[in-house]
Amino acid sequence: MTSTHREIDSKLRVGTALVLATALFLLVGFVAMPGRSAGNGGTPTGYNPNDLPVASCFWTGAFTSSNPKTNVAYPGTEITYWGAKFITPPGAVLTLKGRFPHARYSSLNAYTDDGVSTGSLSDRQIRPDAGSINPGIPGKDRRAKNRSYTVTVIGEERPAVAAPNTLYAAPVDGAHQDILYRVYIPDKGRDGAGGTGLPTPSLRLQDGTVLTGQALCDEMNSIHDYTNTLLPQGVYSNLIQGKGPTETATNPASPTVRFGKYFNLPTSLARYLTPEELETAWALNPEYEGTQYDNSDARYMTGAFSFDFGQVVVLKGTLPTTPRTLSGEKKMTSGQLVAWDMCIVQSLVTTKTHRCVFDEQLPLRGRDGRQYTIAISRPENRPANAVVRCGVWWMPADPAGDGAGRPNVGQLLTRNVLPSSRFKQSSWDVETPFSADAMKTMGAYYPKGSHMSKKQFERSGCRKKK
Repeated sequence: MTSTHREIDSKLRVGTALVLATALFLLVGFVAMPGRSAGNGGTPTGYNPNDLPVASCFWTGAFTSSNPKTNVAYPGTEITYWGAKFITPPGAVLTLKGRFPHARYSSLNAYTDDGVSTGSLSDRQIRPDAGSINPGIPGKDRRAKNRSYTVTVIGEERPAVAAPNTLYAAPVDGAHQDILYRVYIPDKGRDGAGGTGLPTPSLRLQDGTVLTGQALCDEMNSIHDYTNTLLPQGVYSNLIQGKGPTETATNPASPTVRFGKYFNLPTSLARYLTPEELETAWALNPEYEGTQYDNSDARYMTGAFSFDFGQVVVLKGTLPTTPRTLSGEKKMTSGQLVAWDMCIVQSLVTTKTHRCVFDEQLPLRGRDGRQYTIAISRPENRPANAVVRCGVWWMPADPAGDGAGRPNVGQLLTRNVLPSSRFKQSSWDVETPFSADAMKTMGAYYPKGSHMSKKQFERSGCRKKK
């Protein structure tokens, strides 16, 4: 236990439930899909203890919500990503040559071996090769044939001024370097990689020798060791009792669905406890910590619901403007965000995603043409007017609920990706984990949620979408 952990353990002794949450934080360390690697230089190249899908000797994946082996760490159903774990030899330089995908967004992120981001490059930051264009820049041709780029991956910490087209992937304590390649919302008819494949690695050794393919993987000790580190069922069962026996069946849900911004694991766990204990956890952990292999270009909010409060969960709000790309539009446009989604997910025991809806899928209405309504229910409780022609997007609830023994409870996760500098009402601008602050900062863009019966929802009639 580090001195920081001892301090937290000491300061958080304000109640048995909070002590439990602190102990849980120390026990689990982080909750993520790619876990700590078993790797070091002695691990066999190609090591794949969980029989994960692989795209090459270098890339692990694809990681998607549709594959039970990779449906962890809350992947969006519109998102695909691939991982690579390797060790760069001294004096060597790793280069990735790729083509910008036919998609809304892509990025490269580097992490320490416990899921903390050390650097990232969004597609908007990458300069194209000579003679090519970056189709992710507003105004550029999204259908351009010449769309290649080159990124250098350096095994060092990111300096104050980063070099262009450089991803810093510093190893920690001899562990493997760890990067993820993400693609969001590929154009219709394109595969998860947006129809342009994965970046191809090449390695220039200190003596000038260039390696590719299996020779590169052998030299870099590339492995496919991504081990799930999840919340133990027993600890979760104790945690949900944090607000008392009367709320155990629904915790952390309430009749009003409240969204709070994710900042760090201690405050996330404290949502299961009393408001006072959440305030204490936040006072001791007041910084955003990009753990759990999060996307550096996204900020996340989570909320919870329970069908004990009503048969239908209703979410309403104003959708930020985003580029339209799904139909292969010719020009990239700008928006208040690059991307937005809302997902039904399970608890930290599984971190599985059940369903998502993203911005372009939502039927919109209202005077400004930006108002959305999302209805969530079991199929047998779907209201007759929960259909697109009535301006409603319906999502089927996860039959497994929280995935940990409570079928009536579910969790919601929403992403805000790369807000415009002029847009100040996204989750990026929320400065605390408290839902009241999120509501105040985001205003109309905050997703307001409630529970009601099927009949109550049907009484609203059918307001046709615009």
